[in-house]
Amino acid sequence: MEQKSFSATLKRVFTMDKTICRAIASWASFAMLNLFGEGDYFQLAYAQETSIVKMVLIIAIFFGLYSTVSYLVDGYHTDSWFLITAATVCSATWLFDYQDSSKRFLVTIGIVAVYLLFLFYFVRVNEDVIKKFEPNSKVTLTFAILCGVTMAAVVSVITCLRYRTFSTPNFDFGLFCNMFYNMKETGLPMITSERDRLLSHFAVHISPAFYILLPFYYIFPSPLTLQIGQAVVLASGVIPVWLLARHFKFSGKMTMAITAMYALFPALSGGCFYDIHENCFLAPLLLWTFYFFEREKYIPMYIFAVSVLLVKEDAAIYLLMFALFVLLSRKKYFHGTILATLSVFYFALATYLLVEFGDGVLTNRFGNLIFNQDEGLLGAAKTALFNPGYLVTQLFTTGGGTGFEKIVYFLQILLPLGFLPFCTKKTSRWILLAPILISMVTHYSYLYDIGFQYQFGITAFFIYATMLNIGELKAPTRNTFVTIGIVACVALWIATVSPKFTYYTQIWEENKEEYQHMDQVLDTIPEDASVNVSSFLLAHIADRDTVYEVAYHNNVADVDYVVLDARYSGYESTYTAYKAQGYEVERREAGIIILKK
Repeated sequence: MEQKSFSATLKRVFTMDKTICRAIASWASFAMLNLFGEGDYFQLAYAQETSIVKMVLIIAIFFGLYSTVSYLVDGYHTDSWFLITAATVCSATWLFDYQDSSKRFLVTIGIVAVYLLFLFYFVRVNEDVIKKFEPNSKVTLTFAILCGVTMAAVVSVITCLRYRTFSTPNFDFGLFCNMFYNMKETGLPMITSERDRLLSHFAVHISPAFYILLPFYYIFPSPLTLQIGQAVVLASGVIPVWLLARHFKFSGKMTMAITAMYALFPALSGGCFYDIHENCFLAPLLLWTFYFFEREKYIPMYIFAVSVLLVKEDAAIYLLMFALFVLLSRKKYFHGTILATLSVFYFALATYLLVEFGDGVLTNRFGNLIFNQDEGLLGAAKTALFNPGYLVTQLFTTGGGTGFEKIVYFLQILLPLGFLPFCTKKTSRWILLAPILISMVTHYSYLYDIGFQYQFGITAFFIYATMLNIGELKAPTRNTFVTIGIVACVALWIATVSPKFTYYTQIWEENKEEYQHMDQVLDTIPEDASVNVSSFLLAHIADRDTVYEVAYHNNVADVDYVVLDARYSGYESTYTAYKAQGYEVERREAGIIILKK
């Protein structure tokens, strides 16, 4: 009887399916072990000295080990667990370590494609085990909070180290440091370093949403507060995402997947890496607007809709697109009309205020669509309505480069969501995808680069569309696309975020004393002195009434101090000009030159 049981177990352990899986898992484990050798495993010469005999021996050892485990844990497909573990370690290591930024995206796609083959096999053979795992609402909420905390922590570390390593320029961080200092002192968003004169930031962009962070800055008056604040604001979006998932009655596993997608979405983290911008408020505020619309709680919906408008003058475009969705897709004519009227009215008012009392509307970003520049954004709208054929030609063309940049950008937005925003039979729902056209039709390269802040509003719409579509898809199709999305999301997050994390932590650890010395040198400048300063130093002495950036001040001798960054070339002409006007060197150390009038 025991002999028969032993034979039966061996037959189950060495089925064709399990044997092939075990062999591949053993080879994958050898590849994983091989990663810890010396040298660069992205080079052709790596591991070439390893003998075939040694490789076969190691694979055989793994095969024997996995066979033993399979026998002892009969009834589970343990080989698939070893396979997916080795594949995960290899894939994650390759993604973390690959350094060629010009090829990183394509390499990431290749790794994702291969990894998905292993993952789909793993899911198929472990389907019964996976079905038994169904987390409850407490578990999914805890998971969502952990995702948000992780997102906020990683982004905060990177952006704070950008500041500590003197990597944050005046545009666009130093100017906000100066603005928040003035907001703390006077309550007004005044800046001197944005347009080389004293003016309100609202003359450039109308962004009252910044006042949300002012109480925290008042308690902790530091540029680090702004960097951390942006990360926390963005990460808070996991809460409305979790609530929407609950409203749509997603399973626990699906709820965890969608909150992870948000927290790890590459364009959200990447958009923080050029420091704080008002755009960070768009994602959570839009998601709260969507949530209360779905719950038919219209008073809080309108409160958050108005809050969206207060982020920036062009945020009205996002609200207008949502209003069109409410009108055309949901047939809620009353609320859609109010939202549309509100957005159009606010945009017209904000544009009028900027033109009449401010520096005007920044229309140059869509200059490729404006024939008569005097018409401003109306000229772009005219082109879209009168000549849609020309508009189509701009979707995947750029002012420079190869045009491939927009294709990469498009995939970086869609792949982490498994292309789910397009998976709907309701064409009216495609209105939610319209915000991406803002980035696709321009030649302004920062708009179609996930390393800048322009993707936050677009991301909110795409997450919302993804959640709406998930509820309509049948289980096999839905699970397949969600799996593709979550794997691509994690992989692209690693490929875009980890190089930043590694770079800034490394240069901080290697040069910490030098950076601290630079801060000590800058601290010798009196707080009430007016200063003209190099871009990458400005944020560190922006807490004063008058601070200008050297590149835009034209060597005017109207300041008490001139502070030059001697780490980079190009400061010599400014140094010479101010010396000729009677300024004397007061201090020269740590790569900083301080000239006093």
